[in-house]
Amino acid sequence: MNNRIVLRSLVTSDGCLTAMDDGMIIWKPTHGKRHQTKLESLATVLLAFKNPNNRLESIVVGDNRGGIIHLSIPCLEVINRFNIENESIRSICSASESTHRLLVACQSGSIWMVGNMVPSRKVHIFDNDGPVTSIRVSNKEIHMQSGWQRRTIDFTGRQISFHDASDKFKKKDEIRAIRRARLVEAQQNNSSYPAVMSLDTITA
Repeated sequence: MNNRIVLRSLVTSDGCLTAMDDGMIIWKPTHGKRHQTKLESLATVLLAFKNPNNRLESIVVGDNRGGIIHLSIPCLEVINRFNIENESIRSICSASESTHRLLVACQSGSIWMVGNMVPSRKVHIFDNDGPVTSIRVSNKEIHMQSGWQRRTIDFTGRQISFHDASDKFKKKDEIRAIRRARLVEAQQNNSSYPAVMSLDTITA
């Protein structure tokens, strides 16, 4: 009985790529023969690349040991390999219009550039304060999502903009706390007010 678990999957018009918890990578094309290969580590990120004809031609797999592996489609042959200090890879994006330079975000928050066009094949760019959920490059700027926080940064690590989406929830909590305090005070002065235990149902 096969008890393998799907860790990551990538669905395209050309087919479906699946990464399993035993290291197996499986390519099931919409039309054609299925291919598979087994990696030494477990996949944490999948990134697809298309050719000028808008057909899937390769995929990049980031794994839990800092490996970045470029595989061909459909045969899943290794095109290139990189490694980032045994860190778990959290996010990958292209830093150019091809696969020659990739931007890689790790579990620790470190941001790297890897590729054949990169000096020594990898360069540490800067560190983010915590793991990066997603990363992309637009207009020569790096856009990062880290939990509720969104940052725009240039390639030197200088912050251009910052937005914390959790701020609005913090403000609502403050408003609720003020209302609770007022109702508690009112109840203490007037026994006809609702019991304190019902105050948590109040919304902003």
